[in-house]
Amino acid sequence: MPDTDKPLFSAEEISEMPHRLDEAMQWHLAWSQRLLRCALLGEPPAEDMLQTNAHELCEFGRWFVPTSERLSKLEPVCVHNLDSAHSNMHRAVRELYLAALEGRQADSYWFEAFELNQAAMVHELALLKEQFVRSGAQSDPLTGLPLRHGLHTLFAVRQTDAERNGNGVFVALIDADNFKKINDSHGHAVGDAALVHLARLLKSALRGNDHLLRYGGEEFMLVFLGVDDEAAANVAERLLDLVRANPMLLPDGQALPLTISVGMTRALPHDSLESAIRRADVALYQAKRFGRNRLEWALD
Repeated sequence: MPDTDKPLFSAEEISEMPHRLDEAMQWHLAWSQRLLRCALLGEPPAEDMLQTNAHELCEFGRWFVPTSERLSKLEPVCVHNLDSAHSNMHRAVRELYLAALEGRQADSYWFEAFELNQAAMVHELALLKEQFVRSGAQSDPLTGLPLRHGLHTLFAVRQTDAERNGNGVFVALIDADNFKKINDSHGHAVGDAALVHLARLLKSALRGNDHLLRYGGEEFMLVFLGVDDEAAANVAERLLDLVRANPMLLPDGQALPLTISVGMTRALPHDSLESAIRRADVALYQAKRFGRNRLEWALD
């Protein structure tokens, strides 16, 4: 079974994809220039121009075909249109060349099809690039977790879910303990690796409707539904135990123990996101004050 929690694209791929899509446009501009040389100078067309699967053989096709399945899960309509425009453009070119090779006058229909489909390709590539630009702006490039974008919408949706199901909405702020000491003792590269390690551990313990994000610095936020305070506390204690039990291995093979502090609050029926976060932040401060590596609840 596929891992449904695994993101379609890694943070590195999301960051790199706009450049890849710019390259894709350049590939087909270069392809069009090659086509123009063949038409004006009488040079023979390259093999990938005349075969029926030319759209799979060109430089763009060799990149697009193996990537299209994942891309289509992100933007199905855009990828479908791009695939159609790309193959239709190649077909139009093939028809134009066959007419020239056979000494026939080319049908203007195929030239118009070439122009329209190449323009459609450029348009769809630009749309796809914009989607990845937005995704990159909304995802943490280090941990791959979402950032704060859309948090108000998420909170409002969870409040509606809670009202419908009789559950509570819980907001937890999670902070890596003694993180400055890790950076000072081991360097920022190890500090970054520790954040990635924590993000993976925390995410592995969550259910499908739990929402984990990187809130800032060494701090994470968890928004989730629970039947009552005890069930919510069990979620936090499970995270605390998981982090304690899984130290991070350093490059030299040593184990670096990590712990977290958690401040939690239950959102009130007409709470704003800001007020819930303020209470969770106070609770987190108390968890730090009372020794770290623990859960503290906010007082209503």
